[in-house]
Amino acid sequence: MSGIECISCGKPKAVLNCDVCEDALCKKCDQILPADAFSFLDVIPENLKHLHYCGSCYDSIVAPQMESYQETMERAKNAFVFFTTQKKETPLIKKSREVLKVTNCPDRDETILRLAFLAAQNDYNAITEVEVESAKVRNGAYQTSVWSGRGVAAEIDGKKVELQDKQNAVYR
Repeated sequence: MSGIECISCGKPKAVLNCDVCEDALCKKCDQILPADAFSFLDVIPENLKHLHYCGSCYDSIVAPQMESYQETMERAKNAFVFFTTQKKETPLIKKSREVLKVTNCPDRDETILRLAFLAAQNDYNAITEVEVESAKVRNGAYQTSVWSGRGVAAEIDGKKVELQDKQNAVYR
């Protein structure tokens, strides 16, 4: 099979195939998509479940989806989080009717980030009424925690939240 030309560079070293278009690729031209590249998506589209991509398939299929995923992740990282234990008034603009739930997370921070990601996917900038809990799981001699959480996606006025934070800082 080493006599087949690579579709990208034209060298006769193609040992792989693009999983989408089936064209021959050499190892140097192979675009590999990591298994965890879209790990926060509930359902990964079929065209993003492949491992090997040629340059043109990667640019036309993976790159736009990856850019959209990264934008959503940035919005999730910047989302406001309001726990049920907070007494702070929330300047709501609109609130989702459905409760977001995540399970089987390795730690508390990822649980909150996954909730925020789900909210950001639905064009909300906050999660309210957040409850996060852990459960201890034993694997033989080892013990670990599995985290789960729930919350309600909401659109809030970020300027009012920042103003409240500044006012509270003055009174402390």
